[in-house]
Amino acid sequence: MIELEHSPLGGSAAHRFMTCAASFLLQRALIENGEFENIESEYAKLGTAAHELCAKAVGTATEPFEFLGEDFNGYLAGWPDGLNLDAAHIYFNECMKILDERQDKGHMLLEDTIHLPHIHPLLRGTVDFGWWSPAQGVYLRDYKNGEGIGVAAHNNKQLLYYAFLMIMNDPWLRQDAPRDLYVSLGIVQPNFYGVFEAPDVWETTLGYVMDWGHNELLPRMNALVSTQDLHEADYVPGDHCQFCPVLLDCVVMQRAFQAYADASEDFIVMLTNQELDHYYSQREYARRFMNALESAVHARLVAGGNIPSAKLVEKRVARVWKPGAAAALEEAFGSKAYEPAKIKSPAGIEKLSSRGKEIALEWGYKPEGAGLSVAPLSDPRPEAKPRTNATVFEGHASSPEAQGF
Repeated sequence: MIELEHSPLGGSAAHRFMTCAASFLLQRALIENGEFENIESEYAKLGTAAHELCAKAVGTATEPFEFLGEDFNGYLAGWPDGLNLDAAHIYFNECMKILDERQDKGHMLLEDTIHLPHIHPLLRGTVDFGWWSPAQGVYLRDYKNGEGIGVAAHNNKQLLYYAFLMIMNDPWLRQDAPRDLYVSLGIVQPNFYGVFEAPDVWETTLGYVMDWGHNELLPRMNALVSTQDLHEADYVPGDHCQFCPVLLDCVVMQRAFQAYADASEDFIVMLTNQELDHYYSQREYARRFMNALESAVHARLVAGGNIPSAKLVEKRVARVWKPGAAAALEEAFGSKAYEPAKIKSPAGIEKLSSRGKEIALEWGYKPEGAGLSVAPLSDPRPEAKPRTNATVFEGHASSPEAQGF
């Protein structure tokens, strides 16, 4: 199994600790007290398996489809609920393209963990794919297997962290390379953006990466390590909370969850608009706390722990057909054994190809009157007005037809 980083100030945590000091300070305190519990989610396990598949494919220059049915960290390549070979193939193609187009001799990194304790004891990260040469610059690609949260490459702190590691790990890059040396940093996330979308790539320079590392990253890491006291202002919640290893210990999350747990339906309907606004602004924190709580209870029970209010049960599974059932079904029911063909939605057609996007744009439309729903202010959709009787009939009251009614 590939080695994953565990540094609380590692590359995968860069966006979080650069924003929220409490996430590191809490984790450090728990580690020092021997109380830190590293709970790996199913999504994390699946991501590890996908990285193993991708690394083996690139390392052997073998297309991922050749590993159909092979076990990676408990997941079968190409199987339902296993590893998506189409997604792995996008990453494979991107890495092989970089290797094939660079004719001069270069240096490749593949799931390489770099630890530079002489610069900072916690400066550590695992590069999914990296390649560089003095003539053609630095290339770094990070594979994201997740489909729930999209990650952009531009000024991505995790990519900058890994690029800084690559540069500081090599004497020539660190000391002799020109500051304008080309650097290409990319995110490959086909399960989110779609297998027909090109990886998101950001182009910068070695000087920019070095300046960010020395002027932003290392000062932040040094300041966090030297900080002993934890203050209210150190808690800065946001999207980075999604993967915080100490979310259950965060006072912001705890307060939000407790407030929701204590609020009854009768209590909520009596709140003023201002009070409702406070509760609604905290709802995502409560939801994240609940998800982390479920994961922690599951991990404890699987390990043999006793949680009096919970138990392990078998997951519900749907019945499936045995091999050879198709012939028996066709003989018994003919065409009725099959679901009728159904045209894909515009969103489904868009995922097929660039031509699918063109057709969806030409022929797809959004019907009006779908209703209104509540969304946070961060939602990109424009604000809509409530459809009361006054607004529904607005513009008709003064018309001749309305006056003669």
